[in-house]
Amino acid sequence: MTSEPLRDDISAVADWLAGYSGISTGIIGAHSLRRAIQLRLQSTGISDIEAYLERLLVSTEEQQSLVELVVVPETWFFRDRHPFVHLRDHVGRLIQDGLPSQPLRLLSAPCATGEEPYSMAMTLLDMGLPRDSFVIDAIDICRQSIRKARNAVYGKHSFRGVSEAEKHQHFQITPQGLALHPAIKQTVHFKRTNLMSCLAEMGTRYDVIFCRNLLIYLEETASQHLLESFAALLKPGGLLFVGSAETGKVPAALFSPIRESFVFGFLRNQPEAAAPPPEPPAAVASSPPRRERSVSPRPPRRTPLRSSPRAGLQPALAARSRPATAAAPAAAAGSSREPQAGGSGDTDLERCQQELAQNPYSDLAYLRLGQLLERHNRPEEALDCLQKCLYLKPDSREALAAMIQITKQLGQLDRSRQFQGRLARLQP
Repeated sequence: MTSEPLRDDISAVADWLAGYSGISTGIIGAHSLRRAIQLRLQSTGISDIEAYLERLLVSTEEQQSLVELVVVPETWFFRDRHPFVHLRDHVGRLIQDGLPSQPLRLLSAPCATGEEPYSMAMTLLDMGLPRDSFVIDAIDICRQSIRKARNAVYGKHSFRGVSEAEKHQHFQITPQGLALHPAIKQTVHFKRTNLMSCLAEMGTRYDVIFCRNLLIYLEETASQHLLESFAALLKPGGLLFVGSAETGKVPAALFSPIRESFVFGFLRNQPEAAAPPPEPPAAVASSPPRRERSVSPRPPRRTPLRSSPRAGLQPALAARSRPATAAAPAAAAGSSREPQAGGSGDTDLERCQQELAQNPYSDLAYLRLGQLLERHNRPEEALDCLQKCLYLKPDSREALAAMIQITKQLGQLDRSRQFQGRLARLQP
């Protein structure tokens, strides 16, 4: 195989990818998929796209290898903070009369490399909940991500916005990085599986589901399938978290929005009748799904986030023994900055968020929102938006320049140099 750019028609592989994982090539970019296919052609020694497609349709190992190249996990501990503050408040309300007879059930899907479900566990442990009072399931399609999540040893990029006190409380220093305390690891159960096909087989009913920053990359039919499946898996009144650009996808018939800024959460409506999760879309081997873009998302309505955490658990709960690594209160979980009141900057932020709710595939809206968040001294959130802009438009010079500046300010010099090299490789 040569290193010549792949020029063959990749539409059949794109259709397979949409049917298998729900991922839309129109969102991740044809360039990203072409690059992944070319790497697999070089690795397998296959010379043309037709022969590769034949291999792809029959080889589960090849399917996994291609998906691993397409999916790029991007996560860190206590990402965006506000959902974890609300999680603490929500669970506090659930147990205000004492712990239920059955453990609380939570789901992180997709869980990437584990930072999100472990953040969920730390939030609950810091409330004083015993380890046996909740169970967290975490699933992801990527084998490498699950392997790292189970290992639970992390580098500095996983701790953006995490205080030194939190690191010392929950992690141990090792030559490989910061290792999560074993008592926290035991609360999360990881499984590598395809989210598009596994939910119909799950019998568990959940109190809380995190599914953030996945729906934006899916075909419309796939994202609606997931949301309907989550509705079937959630208990009435159960809590669903999505990403900031995904609120417009959540159907009002199934969920009611939470009126707090930057939480992006929804409560499961009371269902008229219990129903099993819907069957996944047909696989590409029989009939590739059509791509539909006709759904018009509705913009979220927001009210200010409460600045004070919900007061404590019942005295009986507080008296129960907590893990040795979870002795401190959860105040750090609510330490993220509150939205600043007043001023035209807030109006601009709201305008960008509403634009993304209407058009979650706008790279320019993500760029503007990232720039505004940087001006509001919220660098981690700004980096998140700029990363989404680059996912949609990899050659955005403005986004790369902003990423270089912010990562320098945060002391992430290796990451800053990576973006500098990426910018330098763009054609003038």
